[in-house]
Amino acid sequence: MKIQLLCTFSSEREYRDTISTITKLYTLPDKKLFVFRDGKDPNSILITYNVLLEDKFTKFKSTISVHRKKTTSTLFTLNAMNRVIEEENGGVLDKSYQIDWELYRNCLILTNSLGGYSIIDLDFLKVVEI
Repeated sequence: MKIQLLCTFSSEREYRDTISTITKLYTLPDKKLFVFRDGKDPNSILITYNVLLEDKFTKFKSTISVHRKKTTSTLFTLNAMNRVIEEENGGVLDKSYQIDWELYRNCLILTNSLGGYSIIDLDFLKVVEI
């Protein structure tokens, strides 16, 4: 059984409907969804949840695969973390480089259209249990 952490982007107005659709589309082994607000854009909502990867798996719109560092509540994509490592390590991508995760506490780190990365400060709103 393979599990993947997903992050779906929504708006303040639509996130309840988005959660309803997510729960119909996926098998959620933890039966929980975590709701965050973008710290700089109160209308932007992010919903994270674990899904059971099944043979006919398709991603819901505005959804990406992410990873999480539990100790600092940091969400990130692998490509974005590679950009962070390169920047912090003088342009060298070294997979053994030790990241100071405290710098990214309660953040989502994503690649951006300029080939770098962006950091979104996250404000935790609630857990939705299904």
